[in-house]
Amino acid sequence: MSSSSAAGSDGNYRIEVANFGPIGHARVDLRPLTVFAGPSNTGKSYLAMLVYALHRCYRLDVAVKGESLQVHTALAERIEDWLSKRNERETEPLPDDLAAALRSVVEQAAGAERHLVEQEVRRCFGVDALAELVRQESPEAGAAIALCVPQAQGEETFRYRFEFGPERMTASGQISSLTGLSNTLIEVWEYISGFVDDAEGPLPLHDALDYMFQSLLSPLTRLAYYLPADRTGVMHSHQVLVSTLIQSATTAGVRPSTNVPLLSGVLADFLDGLIGMSQSGRSSGARSSERESPHAMSEVVEENLLAGAVRLRHSETGYPSFAYRPANWDADLPLMRTSSMVSELAPVVLYLRYLVRPGDLLIIEEPESHLHPAMQAAFARELARLVRFGVRIMLTTHSEWMLEALANLVRLSDLPEPQREGIPGADAALTPGQVGAWLFKPGTGAAGTMVEEIPLDVEVGTYPAGFDEVTESLYNEWVGISNRIEAARAAKADRRG
Repeated sequence: MSSSSAAGSDGNYRIEVANFGPIGHARVDLRPLTVFAGPSNTGKSYLAMLVYALHRCYRLDVAVKGESLQVHTALAERIEDWLSKRNERETEPLPDDLAAALRSVVEQAAGAERHLVEQEVRRCFGVDALAELVRQESPEAGAAIALCVPQAQGEETFRYRFEFGPERMTASGQISSLTGLSNTLIEVWEYISGFVDDAEGPLPLHDALDYMFQSLLSPLTRLAYYLPADRTGVMHSHQVLVSTLIQSATTAGVRPSTNVPLLSGVLADFLDGLIGMSQSGRSSGARSSERESPHAMSEVVEENLLAGAVRLRHSETGYPSFAYRPANWDADLPLMRTSSMVSELAPVVLYLRYLVRPGDLLIIEEPESHLHPAMQAAFARELARLVRFGVRIMLTTHSEWMLEALANLVRLSDLPEPQREGIPGADAALTPGQVGAWLFKPGTGAAGTMVEEIPLDVEVGTYPAGFDEVTESLYNEWVGISNRIEAARAAKADRRG
């Protein structure tokens, strides 16, 4: 079953937050490529980490299992009867009373999963209590998180709401489309049916309902990977951390008995991913022949951006070490002796090679770090190619070059393919619906950050995020300095005269 079967063919969904961290209010549609832009300390990483935590919570191997959907025998028999006769009466909808009963079961299960959301959000942010994530200017109001999963035609199918504050915590699920509910049940039933032999007896309806609940939250059930902004330092120092430090992480992160700073779940997961690569069973020199896969895309990034290969070397301790071999070299160069550009891009290459698969979400903080503007534009094109291969991408950025490069790729989609020859990124064009850019604007007074979508400006050729205001301010500053210099020179000349 496709991960986006219940969420529409594009797999998009919406997240809404209020009073969360520095964010006063945000309503963001998560698309195949989602970009968060805006000044520092406005909550871009907060929202990106929240999305990561929710993916971690709802992925299939840690989320709702078997007994979470308590379906009475009578209800189960009625559902099975309706499903078995569906081919005879395909136009007949799920009876109202049956739909209401099934809706109640699913919504109650959603509320029961509150502890999973709480646990994973606390772990990823490395906090002892969720109250620490409530916006400080309005602690009494509490924070709210809502997920909305639409169908392909835009109709909302499922909404999950989670609220928390100093003294309260609530969670609820709501199905707003009975058509979506019955369609999802049918899809999942057919999926389960394909794996069950008739001789084995009746189909496992409880498993089907369990998968249905997961499908309603798709694509949040797909794996997510987070590359933090300080990934270069982590790449250089990961071997000094003991593996048991990672494995002993509690729901609040790692807090050793010494004065070692708190290790958030996001950082712990990144470290764990690096360590786990040595157990992947793949040769560090292996090369994929499948050109349309994230694994193959790691080679494309190496060829187009690094002019060399990132290599994983196994050690006797079980910890991997990483190196870089420039093109036409016969020896490896330790990563610590490479340029900062190589160190920044190495984690991207490694995650694509060993971990990320189509349908997964890859979150990258500040992809422009340590990259020349021309290289930033080239990297943006590689990220767009990843999206075309099926990887969902989320970026936090302060780079006007990244935004302009992405704008060019979206504009390119309006040009017929035969006429794209010779244009950079001719094979990386994305449609407007595949890209969403969101501006995080500091609120006035105690309002907190407000988040709004940035429309593509086809006249200027970018997603305007305020960089032009900085450019204009600096130019005006230059003019002011120059005018004072001229005035000082004129005054000096007058005195001499």
